[in-house]
Amino acid sequence: MTPVVKAAEVIYYNGTLFTADAANQVCSAMAIGQGYILAIGDDEQVLALATPATELIDLNGKMMMPGLIDSHMHPFWGGKQLKGCSLQYAALTVEQTLQHIQAHLDKYPAHDDEWLTVRAWQRQAMIPVGADMSRKLLDTLNTRRPVALFSNDCHTLAANSRALEMLGIDENTPVPTDGKIARAADGQLTGILEDAPAMRAFDSIPSGTAEQNVQIAAHVQQVLHAQGVTTVMDTRVFAEQLAAFAALRDQGALTLRILGAKEVTPDSVQGPEDAARAVQEVVAFAKQWGDKTWGPQAGIAVDHLKLFVDGVLQPPTMTAALLEPYREHHGEGKSERYGDLYFTTPVLNALMVECGRAGLHPHTHTVGDGAIEQVLDAVELMRAACPGKDIRPGLAHNELVAAHQYARFAALGATAVLSFQWAGLPAVLIDEEREMLGEERFPHLEPAARFLDAGARVAYGSDWPIDRLDEWYNLQVGMTRRAWDSAGNPAGPCLENDRCLTLIETLRAATIDAAYMIAKEQYIGSLEVGKLADAIVLYQNLFEQPAEAIYQTRVERTLVGGQVVYQA
Repeated sequence: MTPVVKAAEVIYYNGTLFTADAANQVCSAMAIGQGYILAIGDDEQVLALATPATELIDLNGKMMMPGLIDSHMHPFWGGKQLKGCSLQYAALTVEQTLQHIQAHLDKYPAHDDEWLTVRAWQRQAMIPVGADMSRKLLDTLNTRRPVALFSNDCHTLAANSRALEMLGIDENTPVPTDGKIARAADGQLTGILEDAPAMRAFDSIPSGTAEQNVQIAAHVQQVLHAQGVTTVMDTRVFAEQLAAFAALRDQGALTLRILGAKEVTPDSVQGPEDAARAVQEVVAFAKQWGDKTWGPQAGIAVDHLKLFVDGVLQPPTMTAALLEPYREHHGEGKSERYGDLYFTTPVLNALMVECGRAGLHPHTHTVGDGAIEQVLDAVELMRAACPGKDIRPGLAHNELVAAHQYARFAALGATAVLSFQWAGLPAVLIDEEREMLGEERFPHLEPAARFLDAGARVAYGSDWPIDRLDEWYNLQVGMTRRAWDSAGNPAGPCLENDRCLTLIETLRAATIDAAYMIAKEQYIGSLEVGKLADAIVLYQNLFEQPAEAIYQTRVERTLVGGQVVYQA
């Protein structure tokens, strides 16, 4: 509840304030007191609240707006990636990849048992097309250390023989049901792990000390504030990560609002009868780590349950679940390959219903239309089983959507959580995916506006560190549907199978509609009286910028609960 505040502590005036309220009003001034917004309107109205003690800040016409809410990302993973061995999302040959890793090994010698985790590996962009890493290739490195390459999409891990040994993976390891441990034709391990086995392997690699983790958390919140982010949802959260952010909170040093989605894995639920137990474990985790109140001081909330329902659409992985099979031979014929669903329908239905009964918000990894259909069916069952409960399902990614599904999102109150930058595809990948999907499905590749036009809600999530952290570039791609190079020149054709988003649609997806998806819109997401004063001041007025210049946006100041947490 908003406290009774007697006077404005600070007033921002003479600006362009995009409120993201229901009417998308633009005002010129805002008063803040005790971390809350006291008034918003024109200069005369708001300045009338000033006292001799009020700090007056002249925006000189600059734009102010709600802080960005990144509703699908992995901040702690991303923070780790800011240091160490990174391939920088580059399109590399096998030889270049090995050279980069060997250079790091030579420059930073370590004990033979110390892991080297190589991040930001663009597996699908390796050159030439079809090139891939393997255990045998990694074994050519001059090292005895365990080496693991983790792909930028976090769905593939390539391990050398030493790493496989330390992970306890060999030819006798059972075939997983929720991913792949790849084998050659002779049954030998290739070193490639896909989907859940890759994530489990990565999670099992020894991490840093508690002190090092706190340093990562402290650094990552400043990196995010510099881009205007005030709230994030970590969509695969663990105790280790939350302990680091909680330590900052307890020191009074947490400035980033942290939402968490705790994962329930397919191997932890053997049948529908296990669903209630699995969901209650998430409830207990949420009570352990979540704050009971949500106020000006940044805190932690774990209100969401994460489910990985399928895999990855892009070749060579192609584990996203489709309603119709992938096409092969340059699109000349259908295959028998439909991708993978990692939960059986009875188990997913039971989990969704128990999630609703527990008051948790389901957040699903759903890339293909087959996975989307399975989840929407489960949401429909949950709505029937939990009438009147305010549950906010979020379906993340939605890279291939069936034509009938947009209206189902709207009817079921499910939010499409999108990484807009994924519509910025290079020409070669557009051609590959057109062949892989066929002309009938291609119009529904990487949609965004189609959801809005059907009456559904869209929330933005960068999915960092799947891609490099660049929030304003990502928003620009939402408005242009094409990739751009660092100089601002087009780096690929426009993906013209859907209309471009407007500026207001894009900003709402990263503010109030993201706040709705994470069920915090009563506190954050718009500049309205009574809400927390989470806001950013920009050097550029976005309403005066062409869509192709949004990537140049720079943040001058970031406020969380009225306090300046970043100043350029």
